[in-house]
Amino acid sequence: MNRDETRAARTVLRRIESHLRQSHLEMGAEEEGISFVDVIHHPSSALPTLNYVTPRKKTAWVSGQHLQQGIDNLREKGRNIRVRFAEGLYPPVFVRTLRELDLNIEDETPILIYKKSAQPRKMAHPPSDVTFAHATSPSELAIWWYIWRNAYYDVAVSSVEPLLIGRDIQDVYLGRQTNVVMYRRGYPMGVMKLTFHEGSAHLVAHAMLKEMRESDWERVIREVALDVALDRGADLVFVTGKTEEERKLYREIGFVDSSSIVTYAEQAHLDAQQEETDDRLEQSVLVV
Repeated sequence: MNRDETRAARTVLRRIESHLRQSHLEMGAEEEGISFVDVIHHPSSALPTLNYVTPRKKTAWVSGQHLQQGIDNLREKGRNIRVRFAEGLYPPVFVRTLRELDLNIEDETPILIYKKSAQPRKMAHPPSDVTFAHATSPSELAIWWYIWRNAYYDVAVSSVEPLLIGRDIQDVYLGRQTNVVMYRRGYPMGVMKLTFHEGSAHLVAHAMLKEMRESDWERVIREVALDVALDRGADLVFVTGKTEEERKLYREIGFVDSSSIVTYAEQAHLDAQQEETDDRLEQSVLVV
């Protein structure tokens, strides 16, 4: 990768970081700058995605001393210690600094991106008995949340941006999110949630009726969600792909692998995690 390509890749990663940080703040997290790091902390929720230390915007290097200051601040707030950042923004020696602070990898979430080009995209063409609607009114949002809470649907939530429950109408009105419902013969089959920030869109969460979980249906709802994001003016759309199957599906509709959001945590916390039940959906939902 030449210098221009490296600069362009870093610009994309910083936009993704900015999108996620803004989403966390809109969910009630608070930001406190300490030297060359920022401490993101939610006063009432201990969700991992809302409590972490991260290098300050546009910094190229952060020393162990500065990281320790952020760690101490987060510890004083009663939160588990986490350092989160986009891989690729900092040199490999940065990881060595984290390990010298007794932090080890807790999570690595691959990011895939779609960048709008001058060439028009071929729009999705769902089957004739399938329709899509944006959930905007209270009654439509009631259907939306019926799907999320129903055991007959498989639900997947991004591990880098929680699913916020309880403020949909406000966020839809302010243009922060779009909720898409897929119907077949009038019955809700699936949903997709997107959030927006300064020209970027994130496909945050989706749910699909278990009996319809086939690659063709999974692809259709993602293609329509991508069309919605581009129609809303996004020139950068990103998703997380925790499994190779999911990443393959996104690649087929034009996404490319970018980088990862990585999280480092204290070893004592990682050891304790192994003894607990890992409910990833619960760890990714914030109720307000």
